[in-house]
Amino acid sequence: MKITKIEVQKNNKDRFNLYIDGEFNMGIDSATYVKFNLRKDDRLTEEQLQAIREYDDYRRAINSAVVYLSYKKRTEKEIRDYLKKNDIAEEVIQEVIHYCYDNRYIDHDDYAKSLMHTMVNTTDKGPDIYRQKLFEKGIERPLIDHYYALYTEEMTAERMQKLIQKQLKRHQGRTSSHLAGQKTIQTLVQKGYNLNNIMPYMEEMSIQDTEALQKELEKQVNRWSKKATGFELRTKVVTALMRKGFKYDDINSALKESGMEDE
Repeated sequence: MKITKIEVQKNNKDRFNLYIDGEFNMGIDSATYVKFNLRKDDRLTEEQLQAIREYDDYRRAINSAVVYLSYKKRTEKEIRDYLKKNDIAEEVIQEVIHYCYDNRYIDHDDYAKSLMHTMVNTTDKGPDIYRQKLFEKGIERPLIDHYYALYTEEMTAERMQKLIQKQLKRHQGRTSSHLAGQKTIQTLVQKGYNLNNIMPYMEEMSIQDTEALQKELEKQVNRWSKKATGFELRTKVVTALMRKGFKYDDINSALKESGMEDE
C-alpha cells in the first residue's frame, strides 16, 4: 500500500489527512506524522498502518486529557472517568495515565495541598468535608490522613469562635438560646466540623456567657436597688436581664447564687 497524499486538515492545522492508494485512510496528528516519518510515496504494510492508527489513538487521548487538565488540577480518577466517557479503550487510558504521571500532570500531593489552601481561604467548610472531597477524587489514604491533620490545624481558635458566633447570631433571633446552640452545632456538623472541633469553643462561650450574666446582674442590681427592694427589685432585675437576651433559668440560678431568693 502506497501513501499517495498527506494534507493538513482545514479545521485543525495540527492534524493531517493520510491518503493510501488515492483514498482517504485516516487522520493523524503532527506527533504521529513525525514519529513514523511519513512521506508521500512511502509503502506501508497493514501492520504498519495498524501501528499508526494505535499510536494516533494514543495521541488523541493524550491531547484530550491535556485539554481537560488545562482548566484545573485533576486526579487520576478524574482523568480515567473523563476518558472512559469519551470511549477511549482501557489500554490506551492506562498509557495516558503513565504519560500524565511522567510529565507531572497528575500530582496527588499537590492536588490535596492546593484544595486545602483553597477551602481554608475561600470557604467556611470544615475538615470532614475536605476529607470527603479527597476520597471522592480517588486520593490515596495516607495523603488524605496527612492533609486532613493539616487542615484541622488550620481551624484556629479565632476562626472557630468567629464561625460559632456567626451561627449563634443567625439562630438566636429565631429561637431560644438553648436551641440556638443546638442548631449551631448541627449547622457546623453539616459544614464538615466534628464535635472535637466544635465543643471546646461552645463550652468556652458558655463560660463567657455565665461571666457576662454575672457582670450584668451586678450592674442591674446596683442600678435598681436605689429605687426598689425585695420582690420589686428582683422583678426589675430579671426583666432587665431578659431584655438583654439572657435566659430566665440562667438568671434565676445567678440570683440564687447572689442571695436574691425568689420571694
